Amino acid sequence: MARPPKSKSLKAVQGTIRSDRDVMPIMSTVDREQFPQPVIALTDRARLFYDLTIDHLNEAKVLHNVDAMLLSILAKNVDIMIDAADQIENLDDVVQTFESGATNVTGVFTAFERATKSILTLSTKLGLSPSDREKLMAFAQGRTDEADPYDTLKRTAMG
Repeated sequence: MARPPKSKSLKAVQGTIRSDRDVMPIMSTVDREQFPQPVIALTDRARLFYDLTIDHLNEAKVLHNVDAMLLSILAKNVDIMIDAADQIENLDDVVQTFESGATNVTGVFTAFERATKSILTLSTKLGLSPSDREKLMAFAQGRTDEADPYDTLKRTAMG
């Protein structure tokens, strides 16, 4: 298993940050009145999570209106995961035994598992952790001349 990547802040402290490789995302904020609305119906609990996540992304200056779709799906999955988790109290809620003696995972646990997996995937896509945000270079619209490896090489060669 590969080692997790270092954050840019750690690289800066260690003096190993590279301007040609470590591109910072373009900052983006949205006025509160213009926050994107969910694209699917959400319960009050899911809407609370949706709103908290929008606040978090906006404070991190990485909120874009296009994020409404993924945020809506993420909030819905959080709601499903919480409902399923509340129904799981012990092993009998995870494994069902049939009259034939065969066993299988319950539907509630399957729902919990799938919602959890979706949450982790969507969280990564939205950059909800510092490491994930750094991986999302889609925010980066370009590099400065100083950070462009070709220009750096050209300047060094002409030097």
